[in-house]
Amino acid sequence: MGVGADRLVLGGRFKLIRHVGGGGMSEVFLAEQLSLKRLVALKVLKRDLSAQPAMSERFRREAQLLSTVDHPSVVRVIDFETSRADGTVLVLEFAEGETLEQALRPGPFEPARAVRVLLQLAEGLAAIHDKGIIHRDIKPHNVVLSQNARGEQARLLDFGIARLLELSDDGAPVPPPPGADPFLSQPGQALGTPAYVSPEQAMAAPMTPATDVYSFGVLAFRVLTGRLPFEGPGTRDFLEQHVGARPPTPESVAPHLVVVSELCRLVMRCLEKKPEDRLPTGHELADALRGCLPASQIPLTTQTRRMLNAVTTQTLSAVQGSVESLGQRSREGAQTVRRMARRLDGETKRALVITAAVTALVPGAWVAWPSQPVDQAQALLTRGRPAEALTLVDATLPTAARSDAVRLWPLKAAALHQLGRTSDEKALIRSMPYQVLFVAPVPLLEALAEDAAAAAEADPELEDWLTLIPSRDRDAAFATFARGPLGPRQWGALRWLDRSGHVPAAELAARYAQSLRSTSCDVRRKAAQRLGELGERSVIDALRELSETPKDQRPEGTLNCGQDEAAEAIRMIKKRG
Repeated sequence: MGVGADRLVLGGRFKLIRHVGGGGMSEVFLAEQLSLKRLVALKVLKRDLSAQPAMSERFRREAQLLSTVDHPSVVRVIDFETSRADGTVLVLEFAEGETLEQALRPGPFEPARAVRVLLQLAEGLAAIHDKGIIHRDIKPHNVVLSQNARGEQARLLDFGIARLLELSDDGAPVPPPPGADPFLSQPGQALGTPAYVSPEQAMAAPMTPATDVYSFGVLAFRVLTGRLPFEGPGTRDFLEQHVGARPPTPESVAPHLVVVSELCRLVMRCLEKKPEDRLPTGHELADALRGCLPASQIPLTTQTRRMLNAVTTQTLSAVQGSVESLGQRSREGAQTVRRMARRLDGETKRALVITAAVTALVPGAWVAWPSQPVDQAQALLTRGRPAEALTLVDATLPTAARSDAVRLWPLKAAALHQLGRTSDEKALIRSMPYQVLFVAPVPLLEALAEDAAAAAEADPELEDWLTLIPSRDRDAAFATFARGPLGPRQWGALRWLDRSGHVPAAELAARYAQSLRSTSCDVRRKAAQRLGELGERSVIDALRELSETPKDQRPEGTLNCGQDEAAEAIRMIKKRG
């Protein structure tokens, strides 16, 4: 099928609009169904696969089965056709929105949103399991988040199609090809996507609906913590870890999840190695998630107030401990903070304590309350609309209650940062560091990580500010950033974690090895130099790949983009033996 816009296909019933994407198995096009004037997605099987004996007929039978699934959490199959001109085509409902993979790039979901999305996906799995279909490739790329009258709706894509392509003609399992990307499914192999497969998929053993439950557990772990339970990094590494390694608990990776311990236990049950130890189907999974939903939407009841009272003394002690720690590092800075803290009136101190306690204990509670300017401003920042967020904060602050103001000030600092007004951001923090930093939301933590990346070396003032943030929130967020996509946020978080001395050398080396692929030559050079100092032999291959990358030739001379530092790092590591 050609990609030309406005081309009529499938007997003139559909008009191509544009090519949407594709992978090893198929290409996807956005098209208009002319008879009903609606948008659809055309999934076209690659011609080499379509030409395989009996593949088209198998594809047709599966399409007929999938067309019987009618559920809001599943993208519907509308039609199927095979023609000489257009090939083997599956006509699907067009689901507009971003993929879960895209939605997770800023970081993990807060628990209330996570439970809602996961419950919708579990209900979708229950619907396809009812039809005898096993998805076999549950991952964030195969989930789209759409918006409807009820709000956000998660929907499963590509369900059941992978099993048509997973066996060779004689029925024998096909291993993954050498160098296969562990985050992508491969045509013709017995696996789904190595980073998300179940142990039985990794061993090419028989599969059941519990296979989907395991992959769902991997996805849920990432939605809640921002990282995978296993870190690979290669295909074989992932397969071995799924089969034989015990995953960490979600709350050990993200300590704030301790308040949703039941949800964390459910995720760990999904990740059991033996299928019989997991929940058997999507139905039982959905039922269990419904039991977790109230825990992530606790209102500020009498019980919650008792919890707040119980932690008030502990929270105040933590504040004093942060100030003392700061004093050990910078006596002058600590004295400044103490003076500012003494000037705070009692109402502000109480607001800081209560806000911090609620944030720590009931992360989902904010979402359960009616939408407030604070929540709106944070949502705007998350969506990359800082100018609107700043306007909203400035309009709200003059009349805001002190408990709201404590949450608005850090959002204002984050908005200023996103707008590139870093001097104004820092001036605000200097004027009221205690209020801005003690209850630091994710947008402000992101801003501070990027500030750390912009500093050539350790910035004493920035170090002082980071010390004021409760260590649990700061360290968990920075660990997530350091594992995330390459960029200033990832680099700044990694450099700060390195200087903090709290991260094992092996984990630091893995993160620095990732930074060798940065588009910034300065980052590449510094990452290679640090890897040479760390001396971990596991990163030699990554260093060698960079050292052997051809240098750019420019009129002013050859550009070294970390190649020389990588070669020197290899020599240093080998010299250590």
